[in-house]
Amino acid sequence: MRLIGLTRVRNESLVIADTLAHLDAFCDGIVVYDDCSTDDTPELVRRSQTNVLSLIRGETWSKDRIREETRHRRILAERGATYGADWLLYLDADERIECDLRTLLESTPTRISGIKLGLLDAYLSDGQVQPYTGGALADLSRLFGPDERRILMLWRPERAFCFLGSDQREPVPGLGCRIVEGPTVVKHFGKAISISQWEETCAYYTEHFPEPYRSKWAERRGRAIHSESDFGRPLLPWKDAIADTIRIDPPRRNGRLLLRRLQASVIHGVRRRTPRREKVEQRGEIAHL
Repeated sequence: MRLIGLTRVRNESLVIADTLAHLDAFCDGIVVYDDCSTDDTPELVRRSQTNVLSLIRGETWSKDRIREETRHRRILAERGATYGADWLLYLDADERIECDLRTLLESTPTRISGIKLGLLDAYLSDGQVQPYTGGALADLSRLFGPDERRILMLWRPERAFCFLGSDQREPVPGLGCRIVEGPTVVKHFGKAISISQWEETCAYYTEHFPEPYRSKWAERRGRAIHSESDFGRPLLPWKDAIADTIRIDPPRRNGRLLLRRLQASVIHGVRRRTPRREKVEQRGEIAHL
């Protein structure tokens, strides 16, 4: 079983060494897309002793960030598939997986096309405001919100998956793909690195993203320290948070997800079906792993 890790980065010099080491622990190779970094992230990737198969450098900066980030993930997926992958894993530079991933994949039936993993956000909070300065990010002492997001992070490249349109974190499965829900095992540290990183993130989204991101992140300036999660839930240690998870599903926007699934089926030559029948089949194909 060959697993290829994918990650897109921009100015991640603080965490990139640990990100690559984390992926290297369970992946057979890593493909990195650098989104026009202005720090030494690309050089650190090149000097890494991990099994980086390819570093793709973005050549121009586009203001259309939500479309560009989807395009970058599509490029990563296409490149990763060329290395003989049985599975592809997409992970952001500030995410860490807490499970034996290879055992999970080796026990997954061949009829399964993709796996959604549960993700919880870490937060800066009273008493836990010391900045991350290096080392194993997964071991950083932080509290987590129990608000679980399910994200399609693992998929088989030979199946009908494609990154389409804009604002697409996950690959869109074509008709006939069977997606299962795996365990809640992903720690997201994007909101918990340091106060200065929080303010930089707020500025980035405010300056470069459209609504509703712009207003949401503008309101978050100066609010790095949390007493509860962004969804109003008490913050908990990791083990308690995963035991008390509350599912947070993103809203579906006027059938956009359904449209993209139909587009994917056409692109990959899968037989197109009616929206009504597709919706029924999707309900039947979601299961717990």
